[in-house]
Amino acid sequence: MDRRLASLALLALLAAGPVAARADDLATVRTKVSSAMHAAKSFVVTTTAATGFSVTMTFAAPDRYHSTLAYNGQGRDVVLIGPVAYISDGAAYRKTDAPPEVVAAQAQLRDVPVDQVLPDKTASGRTWGQFATTSAGPQKDQHLICTYDKKTYRINDCSNEGLTLIFSRYDDPDNVVTIPTNLAPPAPGPAH
Repeated sequence: MDRRLASLALLALLAAGPVAARADDLATVRTKVSSAMHAAKSFVVTTTAATGFSVTMTFAAPDRYHSTLAYNGQGRDVVLIGPVAYISDGAAYRKTDAPPEVVAAQAQLRDVPVDQVLPDKTASGRTWGQFATTSAGPQKDQHLICTYDKKTYRINDCSNEGLTLIFSRYDDPDNVVTIPTNLAPPAPGPAH
């Protein structure tokens, strides 16, 4: 009877199919994801929204960001270097002070909060760690599921039903952000 019971138990396990891979503990994932993102010398984030809005942002440490935005056939190029922004809607860039909330929002791409660790996900033969996060912006209105590399703890992607962020090209030497050379002349000041 014991042999038959063991056979039935084995059969039940096999019939149940694959079990989700074990998730790591929250404190470990928080620490390792944060450390990995802060150790990155550079990376690219491609953001697409269900509305058709898209942004490709290149980050180069310590504080350089180049974003190319596209929406409804219109484009905008924004370069942030520290607290200085260079904005272009076409040929020339306009130099201006970057609003502090814009600088903070860019920096938060390295500080993605890990709110909850989820079961690992296997896709195309590869196992990814997963976590849930809430956007770090002032509205905290985006709830996302992120995957990360189980060896490096670098974020692979984050998404929800209307938004996808794909992280790529970590530490690629071609990820360079430079000060634009084609600056528009400053606007004339008010007459005295």
